[in-house]
Amino acid sequence: MLQQFYDFALGMAFGFLLAAPPGPMNALIAAEATRSPIHGTSVGLGAMSADGILMVITYFFSRVLGYYAHYLYFVGFAVMIYLAVSILRSTFSPRNSGSNRSPFLNYFMGVSMGLTNPYQVFWWLTAGLSFMSIFGIFSVVGLFTAILIWVLVFPYAVYVGKVYGGSRVDFAVKLISALGIMAFAIYILANALWLLT
Repeated sequence: MLQQFYDFALGMAFGFLLAAPPGPMNALIAAEATRSPIHGTSVGLGAMSADGILMVITYFFSRVLGYYAHYLYFVGFAVMIYLAVSILRSTFSPRNSGSNRSPFLNYFMGVSMGLTNPYQVFWWLTAGLSFMSIFGIFSVVGLFTAILIWVLVFPYAVYVGKVYGGSRVDFAVKLISALGIMAFAIYILANALWLLT
């Protein structure tokens, strides 16, 4: 039981590290959240649904590959390092949205963006596969729990004006997220090397 709780907590930590950094999806969520929290949350729920679809595809993909799926750990390591470096180099500048999309249409926009984003698809087929294989189902549940919390809380925070605390807050979020993702990347690499020996 303690191991399952540990796996769940680890998945939550990783979920927040992936969900929180500035990026195109968070910029869109923030832009829609300036209209209302539900507009931002609906985009985030759409993106999370896309992650769920990609996770299922990845699961069956790993069954087809069998043992050879472990070789993708090296690609997953590279993807995560790239993500961490990109986070450190990114800027966060949500734009104002003048559209009149409903939350329902925002949801489908989030789904379509997630399913057509090459990086998101590639992440699930490489780093996501590694994460699921190494950490297990409780970590996956933790990851999606963290993403759900993020897409509920982040738009509300944007809406009430508490997200933008200046450049120091932006730098701290990026640094903590990047270092955490690098730590997971190194752990995945270590597992890949151990499996090959």
